[in-house]
Amino acid sequence: MKRLNTIVIVGAKIFEVAYWLMGAVMLLSLIVSVAMPGAVSSWAIEDTAGLNIRGFMVEMADGTETVLPRALAMASLTGVLSCGLMAMVFRNIYLIFRTARGTTWFSKGQTPFQPDIIRMVREIGIFCISLPLVQLAMSVIGRLVIGTATAEISVSLDGIVMGIIVLCLSQFFAYGMQLQEDVDGLI
Repeated sequence: MKRLNTIVIVGAKIFEVAYWLMGAVMLLSLIVSVAMPGAVSSWAIEDTAGLNIRGFMVEMADGTETVLPRALAMASLTGVLSCGLMAMVFRNIYLIFRTARGTTWFSKGQTPFQPDIIRMVREIGIFCISLPLVQLAMSVIGRLVIGTATAEISVSLDGIVMGIIVLCLSQFFAYGMQLQEDVDGLI
């Protein structure tokens, strides 16, 4: 069990850092697409090329086989927000496992039933729900900015179900914490 926890802790940290790095690349792409739209529109790509960022897909060309700077900017902005939310999910997973081990400064022992863990599990649920909602909002904004004639934007709403499940799980942790406090009070 200890080995599995170590694997999860290391994996969560790796994914967190990877998502922060991807968010930084998306931010750089956003800056380039806004600051130098002429340079971006000179890039030649396949007519059917699209950019897929965590289920948010944008068609990048308008039939002339050149990149639309506005499409790249919308995809990049969505990427910054999506990668940031996913990095926070993995950050919380990392902190949950470390806190349950008792190795964080705010840990209250080696138990999963702690207020900070319950808060972090709830935050994971909120981040999971926020991800498809942000992508849906960016899809609507993208259709307005890019135009409906060239916009081929799709969004996956699977994260809402996952977020609701995680929020329900946080309620079980809250109940477990309450039971643990009651048992500790009897001893």
